[in-house]
Amino acid sequence: MVAQVVAILRDRRSELADAISRLERQVSQHRVDLDDITATMRLFDPDVPHKTATMTAAPRKRNDWFRPGECRRLIYDVLREADRPLTTREVAGAVMVTKAMAIDDARTCELIYKAVHSSLKRANDTIKCVEVAGAAAWQVI
Repeated sequence: MVAQVVAILRDRRSELADAISRLERQVSQHRVDLDDITATMRLFDPDVPHKTATMTAAPRKRNDWFRPGECRRLIYDVLREADRPLTTREVAGAVMVTKAMAIDDARTCELIYKAVHSSLKRANDTIKCVEVAGAAAWQVI
């Protein structure tokens, strides 16, 4: 029984590995084709910028402070425990305290603030922005 399961899983793994390999080759070929089209566009219009012509989006870079999804979970914890809507700086400060991060480094504080703010904006289906005393604040819906 175990041998059959392992054999089935091995076959499925092999199929997936082959599919990934095929797709990677296709992506490589599409990149070459994209470069060829960009070069052709430049023949007709030398002012076409390379970035505009390729239209490739860079993947989001993960930071070193949070595991995937951790920042958003910490934000939810902070906002659920709060008795009022919190500003982004307050949320970022609470997240830093929870993670036992040094709050005396201005650069780190600013980077954590940006990470928290980005997570807050992406969570618009469960966290909403409200105005409190003329400032933007966040609360769980």
